[in-house]
Amino acid sequence: MLRAIVSKEIHDNLLNLRFSVGFVLCVVITVSCLMILTHDYSQELRDYNLRVLMQEEFLSKYAHTNRMGGMLDPQQPPEVFRPLIIGIPRDADLGSFDDNPLPAIFPPLDLLFVVTVIMSLLAILFSYDAVAGERESGTLKLMASNSLSRAKILLGKWLGGSVSLLIPFVFSILAGVLYIMLQPDIHWDSSSWAAFSLLVLASVLFISLFYLLGLLVSAWSRLATVSILSSIFLWVVLILVIPNLSPYLAAQLYRVPSVNKIERETHSITGIERDDLGRKLSGEVRKKFERQYGQVFNDYLALSKEELLRRAAADPEFKAMIDAYRAENRQAWDEANRVQREKAEKIYNELILRAQRQTTLAKRLSCLSPYADYVYVATDLSGTGLRSLDYFSRVSQEYYGALWPYLEKKSELARKKDPTFNENSFLDVSDRPRFQYIEEPLKDRISGGLLYWGVLLFFNVVLFAAAFVRFIKYDVR
Repeated sequence: MLRAIVSKEIHDNLLNLRFSVGFVLCVVITVSCLMILTHDYSQELRDYNLRVLMQEEFLSKYAHTNRMGGMLDPQQPPEVFRPLIIGIPRDADLGSFDDNPLPAIFPPLDLLFVVTVIMSLLAILFSYDAVAGERESGTLKLMASNSLSRAKILLGKWLGGSVSLLIPFVFSILAGVLYIMLQPDIHWDSSSWAAFSLLVLASVLFISLFYLLGLLVSAWSRLATVSILSSIFLWVVLILVIPNLSPYLAAQLYRVPSVNKIERETHSITGIERDDLGRKLSGEVRKKFERQYGQVFNDYLALSKEELLRRAAADPEFKAMIDAYRAENRQAWDEANRVQREKAEKIYNELILRAQRQTTLAKRLSCLSPYADYVYVATDLSGTGLRSLDYFSRVSQEYYGALWPYLEKKSELARKKDPTFNENSFLDVSDRPRFQYIEEPLKDRISGGLLYWGVLLFFNVVLFAAAFVRFIKYDVR
């Protein structure tokens, strides 16, 4: 009998006008937005390759210590799931040479929008009259008068309604992914396909959740009109109100100092105060050498570069004095940098810690909405969310941990070969360690989002249990 109820629900939904409208709407929007995002991904990939090439060319010609700066920063390629989910924009995306401001006002569609807005509304549209509507038509009374248990009736409605609702979604997402796979720039490995499968599973849980929400509200309503209005109200609260309100509540409950204030303070410490301390320590070194070497040291300060090279080559003691002075002067500035950097880092780390705590609080508050839980799961799986930002930051720090010792060693060798080497001298860094971005392992992304998976599953169980308890007591007359 359960199979008969499921078949009836699917049959009724397929013949209903809302299924046809929902199918066309879902297919057109999903496939269209995935095609657009696929084009954007190809452009971002070309921009990434161009940035890497420009970085190589610049460093091969202008690798001076005072010029390299950000040109040594690691470059992150666009995520393989960018054709599906936009996620958090990266600073690197500024290299796309796109001056169109409209996407900032009207964000482009992606899979998250399709699932969280279109499919959740369709779920409510499919389920709002599943109980109240059939009570009004008399169908529910006829079903209850037979030997069917109410548990089977409710389970059949949920299964049949969910299957009929997932038909347009699965068809749309498969058509979109087929188009993505036809692109020569996109290649998914086994890990990507596993992440995609889990993403579809999370989407099914989210869609089922809102179908159960409509089913629960319908079981609480006597009229289908009341059911649809109540369902839409709950949709607004869960999709729009709670996720958008949680950051503001977290900001009020856990305040963070102004970023501009912190930047002004740290800039003063690492700029003006550092220069003052560096000049003071460097002046002490200079006075020390003036007392120790007298006129010889003053001659060194007055010599041109060519004269300095000739005299250093002819006089080993003079060269030893130069090397000693350069080393102590460098140590003085390093000490100034260290002292002021520690002060700035202490202030900045405190800001980061407080900001992280505020973000954590906002995420916990937003978990009351299944919308937020699904977004966290989807962006973690696709590598386009907050977790991926933290991961890229960690691997970048590991890269810097290998790069800075290399630069220090390279500069030290250059100073030994050339006494006049300074920050304006060219440094050959062609053999430097290269940054190779490897995305976070899938098992780590899954384990990091287990809480959100659990909340989505919990919502499904609780809503079904609540609908069951209410339907058992429902008056079918």
